[in-house]
Amino acid sequence: MTEVSTVRVRGPRNAFPFLPRERYMFLAGGIGITPILPMVTAADRLGADWRLVYTGRTRASLPFLDERPSGRVLVRTDDEHGLPDCTDLLRDVEPGTAVCCCGPAPMIDGVRAAGTALPETTLYYERFAPAPIVDGWPFEVELRRGEQVLGVPDDRSVLDVIRDERPAVAYSCGQGFCGTCRTAVLAGNVDRRVPSDPGEGTMLICVSRASGGRITLDL
Repeated sequence: MTEVSTVRVRGPRNAFPFLPRERYMFLAGGIGITPILPMVTAADRLGADWRLVYTGRTRASLPFLDERPSGRVLVRTDDEHGLPDCTDLLRDVEPGTAVCCCGPAPMIDGVRAAGTALPETTLYYERFAPAPIVDGWPFEVELRRGEQVLGVPDDRSVLDVIRDERPAVAYSCGQGFCGTCRTAVLAGNVDRRVPSDPGEGTMLICVSRASGGRITLDL
């Protein structure tokens, strides 16, 4: 007799979707062109007003360079133009523009900082990896079912510390948007670091932290 197992699956998560807008400013750094290129193509098909700035160390290091749509594209390499200044890249962005950025962490941080001075613009970006923790503090996490108490230093996440003890703990993006690592909180106060962690007795252990002292998780 054949044994039948049921496996539940769901579609892929997209934390960097293309959203229809009238005007776009696309910024891609190196391999960051991967999600940006289909967005540019979609914007062009919609007849939207768009521009693309594609940055990298050298032209030889830029993937898909020959696949970019023609026109309204500025290829800016470090060896030809020097290191890019994000304020200059965004200088001519008009109000109401959707700024879509993907690239290395310094580029994204620079665009975020420069974008605060732009009126009526919306910034969408995607990181390749979680941002480093620069404003954390140490606390303890108790794993109730495992009867363990672990110390979380100021520069590591709860998820990182738990993975040292339990490599099979569930997680996916590590950046707080997918919800895979959401865990029930049995005691303690949580400092919720992202809007996607609304609470209700749980926390996203990849980004959120204890407000102080100790938190107890149902793990």
